[in-house]
Amino acid sequence: MKASLRALPVVLAVLVLAAHFFRARQMPLVVLSLALPLLLLVRERWSARAVQAGLVLGALEWVRTLAFFAGQRVEAGRPWGRLAVILGVVAVLTALAALAVSVPPAKAASGGEGEPVR
Repeated sequence: MKASLRALPVVLAVLVLAAHFFRARQMPLVVLSLALPLLLLVRERWSARAVQAGLVLGALEWVRTLAFFAGQRVEAGRPWGRLAVILGVVAVLTALAALAVSVPPAKAASGGEGEPVR
């Protein structure tokens, strides 16, 4: 149960990210986003790091989106503060979800008699 609770922020973050890409009709990115949490089933360091990297890239996408829409609103003379707060919080929560991913410890290479290779 503990592992499923740790996966919850990741799943929620990628669902929101997939919805964002779906709205933009970026179907390959929707599929990629939805597949990202499945890598948590692989108990290897590379898979955990890949999920973390995907979430950090997702957070950067939210920051890019914030800059784009805030710029449009500024040009139109419309308020943009609430938009910035909402998308800023979404970006921060997406980045924080990367911290919920536990990375398995590195396996020491064995030197034959249980000694680590140096």
